[in-house]
Amino acid sequence: MDGAVAPSKGPDRIAFYMLRFLTRLCDGVGVALMAAILLLIVAAVVARDALGLGMPWTEEVASMLAIYAIGFGSLSAWVRSEHLVVDLFSHKLSRLGKNLQYRLTALISCGFFVLAAWGAWIMSDMSANNKTVSLSISFSYLYYGIFFCFAGMAVIAFWQTLRGRVAWLEVAREDEVVQP
Repeated sequence: MDGAVAPSKGPDRIAFYMLRFLTRLCDGVGVALMAAILLLIVAAVVARDALGLGMPWTEEVASMLAIYAIGFGSLSAWVRSEHLVVDLFSHKLSRLGKNLQYRLTALISCGFFVLAAWGAWIMSDMSANNKTVSLSISFSYLYYGIFFCFAGMAVIAFWQTLRGRVAWLEVAREDEVVQP
């Protein structure tokens, strides 16, 4: 996404900058969360081994931070089309066939993401009274991270279904492919 050239005008230009901002924000937050996890684990080890202090709450916080880091990373990867894809025959399709396949895949993905977000929302409601042992944090906060991840990917997949393939994302991906 960073190597792509922005469209000259229109709604695609707005979408380009919005998606670029979203990926940079998600990447920044994800990296900050991973750094916080690392610092938290190092602090727990140092406190336990060097100072003889127990910090049992660090496991709960690290788990929550990891869920949110994965959510932000997944959202960023979805925008960049960097999730694992098995591509067996789309290179043999016509331009119309590729466009239809892209939209159908985005629509199916959107349905899956909506279903997963709905499940996370239901689980957050069901586990509102369940709390962690050390800090008494509601498990709902864990499910909110999953909900926001899938809801964000559902919105982007819906946009991909309506918009279809965009040239500014394809150019960046084609540059990465190494031809033998």
